[in-house]
Amino acid sequence: MSLPDALLVLRAAENFEGAALISQSAVLKRLAAAWPKVKRSGEIVIPAQPDAALEDFWEGIMVDFDHWEMLAQVSPVEVMEGYQVLRGNGIILPDGTLSHICSSLLKKEAAGNLLNQFGMSP
Repeated sequence: MSLPDALLVLRAAENFEGAALISQSAVLKRLAAAWPKVKRSGEIVIPAQPDAALEDFWEGIMVDFDHWEMLAQVSPVEVMEGYQVLRGNGIILPDGTLSHICSSLLKKEAAGNLLNQFGMSP
């Protein structure tokens, strides 16, 4: 299985638990929203076994936590704690994407907030 295919399967997983977590935390929402723009280095490892856990894909990836802190406008402690929650719950992926459900949740919330600012109802 190629890397894009393997990550697509993980990204498309029904991660309702992850969505529940970020829906209840403003910090996690900020970190998840900023994740696609965060600087990362290294190579994503393609595990040999086809049913590898998400954690196996993270080997070799280095995250620029200072950059993430700046993008999300949260404290260094919040970045480090949030990273563990987001990564451990499969909300963020090593290629800079988010789980599909969490990405949809953030988009819908942002759209609803924008409509409210313009005095419109969704």
